[in-house]
Amino acid sequence: MYYSVIGMVAIVIHLIMNHEFIKKNNNRDEVGKAFRWFVLASLAYFFTDAMWGIFDNLKLTTLLYVDTILYYISMGLTIAFLCHYVTSYLHLRKGFGKFIRIFGAAFAILEMVLLVINHFVHIFFWIYPDGTYQAYIYRYIALYMQVFLCFLLAVQTGVVTLKEIGEKKKRYFTIFFFCVAMIAAIVMQILYPLLPIYAIGLLIGSAIIHTFVNENEIEEQFETLKSVADIHYSMHVIDLGKDTVQELTAGDDVKAIVNKTNGALEMMRAVMNAVTVKEHLESVMLFSDLSTLAERMRDKKTITMQFEGKLTGWVQARFISIATDPYGKPTKVIFTTRIIEEEKKNEEILVKKTIVDELTGLYNRRAYEEDILEYSKNPLAEDFVYASIDVNGLKIVNDEIGHAAGDELIKGAADCMQKVYGSYGKVYRTGGDEFVSMFFAGEDQLKAIAEDLENATDKWSGELISSLSVSVGYVAKQEFKEETILDIAKIADKRMYKAKSAYYAKKGVDRRGQAAANTALCNLYTKILKINITDDTYSIVNMDTSERTAEKGFADTISAWLIGFGKSGQVHKDDLEGYLKKTDLEYLREYFNGGKTSISIQYRRKYADGFKQVAMDMIPADDYSAENQTLFLYVKNIDI
Repeated sequence: MYYSVIGMVAIVIHLIMNHEFIKKNNNRDEVGKAFRWFVLASLAYFFTDAMWGIFDNLKLTTLLYVDTILYYISMGLTIAFLCHYVTSYLHLRKGFGKFIRIFGAAFAILEMVLLVINHFVHIFFWIYPDGTYQAYIYRYIALYMQVFLCFLLAVQTGVVTLKEIGEKKKRYFTIFFFCVAMIAAIVMQILYPLLPIYAIGLLIGSAIIHTFVNENEIEEQFETLKSVADIHYSMHVIDLGKDTVQELTAGDDVKAIVNKTNGALEMMRAVMNAVTVKEHLESVMLFSDLSTLAERMRDKKTITMQFEGKLTGWVQARFISIATDPYGKPTKVIFTTRIIEEEKKNEEILVKKTIVDELTGLYNRRAYEEDILEYSKNPLAEDFVYASIDVNGLKIVNDEIGHAAGDELIKGAADCMQKVYGSYGKVYRTGGDEFVSMFFAGEDQLKAIAEDLENATDKWSGELISSLSVSVGYVAKQEFKEETILDIAKIADKRMYKAKSAYYAKKGVDRRGQAAANTALCNLYTKILKINITDDTYSIVNMDTSERTAEKGFADTISAWLIGFGKSGQVHKDDLEGYLKKTDLEYLREYFNGGKTSISIQYRRKYADGFKQVAMDMIPADDYSAENQTLFLYVKNIDI
């Protein structure tokens, strides 16, 4: 029975050493999975080896025969999985390493085939009715083949070991020593077939790998994890199944709160409740709830959130799954927090630059369009108000006093609007002298707000200009309960233009005559654009839709459109060089920065019945400035 006792001891020791590898874990890499299969095959071998002694002692020949077959199968699988593990660990996926892996698998399969044949023709072994065990030639060949495979592994591992340094060299040498030990054990097993030498060698070898390779790597990984922890405010390893927590690093405020006698669930609740500002507490408690974490992180590697801490400012918290059950739920996680206060400030600065108008400090058109999109997704509140605002007389100020005065007028209007509307909602600069405010106010409040804006603009006075007035169109949601935000915006624009017409009529300016003149101008010119040669943008005032084709160079930027139009064959080849030179944005910037007030470019343009003479005129718009060069571009046919 001593034979079986050694096998049983080997099983117990094997289970104690490698219990973590026996459990299935989908997060293991290829090396970890290969070692697990080697451990399982070894465990099967130890079991069959232990049972062999019992069945032999009790003379249970049928069971002894079946156990011997399983014994040789598990032995072959052990060697095959050893080849897989070693080549994976050494990263030998090609060449000689691939050959060893295939050879090991082929050996295990061939041994199974021979064992099937052995049932009919005794070529491997036989158990006689009296319990006598008889080994045949292929049993010895199989053992010699195992020696040969271990020899190949030892040679390959030895070559790789010589090239390495440090801890990796030590681990590789350990595997080399294991392969040599297995060779010795197999040779001894050949010489003394009734002694459990193979089992002893396998047990000692797997113990060496576990101690000097796997545990060494785990320790090294843990040290790496601790070094990574230094850049975090806190880092803890949490075992969800055992409800335990292991601290890697933590701020003093966290350490002061943690009660190490509590479980991980209670500690997490206590810490997050103590360090989080009131405004973020509810969402943080949901995020950090360990009782629901496994389900929320099913098939996920990580989840993250940001919140504001009471003492630290903005914090980024993250759960990282490091072990899962067969259903993809994490059983062990790392919880980290990192202070991102500086990053948050930089982010806010960048966001502000993208949504704030540089001249006035109000929200810009991009912010307006983003908010309009959000408002369009949900029903508007009953007290929602949309105000369309336009500064009166900006063009006159720009023409007669200068653009510096015009800028002062725009900034003055913006200051008045922000002062009045700011506490109720947002104010946007959507164009040169065009503004919008969207806010929330009841009917009585709206009347008071309108009066406050009028009083603010009446009292305003600047250094270059002494007066300011604006035209406003207000629309309250209560007036048009079924209308969308876009419909309300159109109604507000109409009311604003009506107020503006009334203002100019009072000042003696015929706004209807200006509208008629504008219509006549649009009929005269085939194309009217408002372009910005500072940021390479444009908007279409009047143009036939047939011009918006790729064949005519139509593009998203005015520079690309002008160049594309010329090079698409629309401009006569003899006029193309001059056309491209004068429509180049850099040329135009220098031209108008030099004090010029207009430019005319004549060229022959392609029509269905041939080329005709056209003129392209550009003049500064009323919101033109040296820093923001906006122009009107007019094209008309002058061929008589």
